[in-house]
Amino acid sequence: MKRSALWLKCRPTDVPPRVRLFCLPHAGGGARAFHSWSAALPASVEVCPVLLPGRETRLSEPLYTQIEPLVSVVTQELRPWLDIPYVVFGHSMGALLAFEWVRRLQREGDLMPAWLFLSGRRAPDEPGDTSLLESLTDCEFMTELSRRYNGMPDELLLDAEFMEGVLPILRADIAMVESYRFQEGESLNCPITVFAGSQDTSVNWDQSLAWKRQTSRRFAMQILPGGHFFPQRPMLQTISSTLAELQL
Repeated sequence: MKRSALWLKCRPTDVPPRVRLFCLPHAGGGARAFHSWSAALPASVEVCPVLLPGRETRLSEPLYTQIEPLVSVVTQELRPWLDIPYVVFGHSMGALLAFEWVRRLQREGDLMPAWLFLSGRRAPDEPGDTSLLESLTDCEFMTELSRRYNGMPDELLLDAEFMEGVLPILRADIAMVESYRFQEGESLNCPITVFAGSQDTSVNWDQSLAWKRQTSRRFAMQILPGGHFFPQRPMLQTISSTLAELQL
């Protein structure tokens, strides 16, 4: 099967890759969010950001507003890339996508990741904010999004051109998150490490720790200084150490 370059923007490695790191972005995010990761990880790690439809080089494609159909397509498109050991990372919305993708792989008998790294997201069976963003006006939507996640600079909120481009993506991604309903299933047969920002008001300690229920293997949690978009260097150091421990 021909490998699709549409869904993956893998960074070239100087040596033959021994492990792939699939990266799933936060709401509104794209492959560029992981551009600098290769420099912070071992040379044998092939960083492979997953580029979702409707952003960057895929602007003309329709956006997804439901997780299940997106996970189904991701599973089909990325299956040929599971030919060497791999790990998966997802932040915020990307954590939900990563979790459901790995669940699908386990149900369908595919090769499982050596590790699942999740950040900035409460466990899927934990209740969240009941006030939905979907019905808000554009201005209210962006203001509330910025308040919850502290990730949208004020100057961008006032940039009409930027807002016109990013709003449809953010609305679709938030609709995907808000429509998600957790279904009980078998615990994952892979270890999980969860990262959380100490000042992230969108997720608390107990909600992060609750991810432990989703794995039958090892579990670890690391609280890092910062908010929802905490500095990445300490997290990448932990990922590197984990890969070294696995000898990948």
